[in-house]
Amino acid sequence: MSYGDASEKVLRSNIGLFAIKAGSLAERLAEYLAHNMGVKSSYFRENCLPSSSYLRMNRYPPCPLSFEVYGLIPRTDSDFLTVLYQDQVGGLQLRKDGRWLSVRPNPQVLIINIGDLFQALSNGVYKSIEHRVVGQSEVERYSAGYFYCPSDEAVIESLSKPAVYRKFSFNEYRQQVQKDVGATGDKVGLSRFVL
Repeated sequence: MSYGDASEKVLRSNIGLFAIKAGSLAERLAEYLAHNMGVKSSYFRENCLPSSSYLRMNRYPPCPLSFEVYGLIPRTDSDFLTVLYQDQVGGLQLRKDGRWLSVRPNPQVLIINIGDLFQALSNGVYKSIEHRVVGQSEVERYSAGYFYCPSDEAVIESLSKPAVYRKFSFNEYRQQVQKDVGATGDKVGLSRFVL
């Protein structure tokens, strides 16, 4: 085995370990948040399998026009929860009260985003976070995000009444998002499922 093969094997092992730990954390957090709303604790274990969630590694190269270019356009996540690790470069911003706020990088902290599905499940009690990544002019930025998703058949239904959102499957939601992006170039999201 060459040095490159060995380092690649270690890297793959570390990425796999991060996915396992992030998945476990996402499940525990989801169950805790849902418990506060009266959801049975088995909902996430039954519907969010390791095979339905995924890990995304992101690399944002330096961009001399960083003030004009987004590494990630403003959006919300189409999952229950996102567990994000970002490097020390920064660039992640969250929208709050109509203003973009930068998230200061901290190597000891994971960022947890509420996604669209949790907003629908909680009937709007928990809000999906709009976020973006602004480009950096001189340095690369890296991040790793674990997206806690249900199986395609999982039903998302508002827990309290009157419901704000109609009942839908995750597959239906993903197909609608893809259709909207194809037609408009943008994600419309949960507003398509408002009653």
